[in-house]
Amino acid sequence: MRAEFNNLVETLKRWDLYQIGDEVDMALTDLSDKIAEVEKRMECVDRTANEIRLAISNYTEKVDEPEPFIMTVANHDSILRGANDILVAIDFEDDEPIENNWYGLFEVKEEPKVLIPKGSIVEWGETIKFFSAIGGAKAIVLEDYTTEHESNDKCINVEWLDDKANGQSNGGYHLDMFKEEFDKPMKIIDTTMGKDMVEDIIQKLIQLDVDGETMQYIIDQVGMTDQMLRQLVMNTPTSETIDLLEEKRMISDEHLTQK
Repeated sequence: MRAEFNNLVETLKRWDLYQIGDEVDMALTDLSDKIAEVEKRMECVDRTANEIRLAISNYTEKVDEPEPFIMTVANHDSILRGANDILVAIDFEDDEPIENNWYGLFEVKEEPKVLIPKGSIVEWGETIKFFSAIGGAKAIVLEDYTTEHESNDKCINVEWLDDKANGQSNGGYHLDMFKEEFDKPMKIIDTTMGKDMVEDIIQKLIQLDVDGETMQYIIDQVGMTDQMLRQLVMNTPTSETIDLLEEKRMISDEHLTQK
């Protein structure tokens, strides 16, 4: 099968059909991967069959003898398991041989690890030619940056948060353009018990009709004032933040005038 596939590729190259587009290239890649899987599954069948043959060979001489013989449990299990494994290996709807990497033949793909979580705050490293963002401009990460990104294009997807961005468009940027340090997002409780506890607290706060000052007192008591302030500022549109600062300035000016 592999030889026929290679012959097909060479034929397409000779007829210049191999260059007609990415779709043909992708289709050939998929076909090559499937052939590789078939070859590995057949290798599993061959090795399993040899294991069955080895287990049965222990009783070859005894079969011709008139007296009955007893098969060991280990050999019985080996033969039965091998027969079942052959059925699994030739069932292309069953991914067990791949997932469990039978005989070490299959490439086990590791799940990508998150290096920079979604919601983290990153900071532009320095002013760069052809980019309008000024050094120190902050942005929020829109999706997890993983080891998969790191091994491919090192591209991180962000949305700008402050005026230092100078109209720089949101989107993907090379990670090296940002400083190495980043602020992690607020922790999200992911256990069922934790979620239930949070929901219970929220309902109690609603029933108590907690006002802003009381909520501020609660946040201060649990030591979250600074983190909440930063998180809210970073996740609030710049225009709204500027409006609030202007409102605070006007209130401060009024107090100074009254004095």
